[in-house]
This record gives sequence, C-alpha cells and structure tokens, in this order.
Amino acid sequence: MNGKLTVYQSLVVELKHLIDLGALKYGEKLPSVRALATERGINPNTVERAYTELEAEGYVRILFKKGAYVDKGGDGRLSDEIRKQLRLFKTAGATRAEVEFLLEEVYAESPGKEGEKEDV
Repeated sequence: MNGKLTVYQSLVVELKHLIDLGALKYGEKLPSVRALATERGINPNTVERAYTELEAEGYVRILFKKGAYVDKGGDGRLSDEIRKQLRLFKTAGATRAEVEFLLEEVYAESPGKEGEKEDV
C-alpha cells in the first residue's frame, strides 16, 4: 500500500472520528448501507465492510434487519452487563413482553430507589 487509504478505510476512520468527537452519539442509528452508499456514490459492499470493521472494533452494533447503531459510549461495560443480564432472563424463560413490562415499571418508580440511575 502506498500510504493512501482505501474508500472503506477512509469511511472507517471518518465514522470513528465522528463517534469519538460525540457527533454520533451512543445508541444513534447510522444510515442504512444502501442509503450511505447512494449518498457517497460508493458500492454498498464498501459500506458493509466498514460497518463490519467498526462492529469488530466495538464502535457500532449491527442488529439483524434493524441496522447499525453507535455502540461506543463510556467503556461499554454497562451495556455489556445489561446484555448479559437480558440473556440470562431470556434463558430463564422470560418473554420480551415481560421484560419490557418490568423495564417500564422500574423506570416509572420514584428516583432514588435501589439500583436505579436517572436518564440512563
């Protein structure tokens, strides 16, 4: 390589920079592969490759049929712990509806209850 970045590498660097600066915030949905490819005039495979690399590096999370979301905020330990607990609930037989109901119930409680954080 002659020191120049490929198109996909440039996209990776650009998106990392925007995430690190906070221009793209944790949980924010990134443009679809097709939309970004069209906007940039590049091949959708290039965008897909960039998103895949960003996911491998922990910058984004790709959700099947939902898209790519910024996954870098803080050091990611809280998100990892929440995912771990949700997987345990799922394995134990809790339904999505039950978890969503309980989530709404917990967030409706008065601030200051044990283990609760405001505006997480």
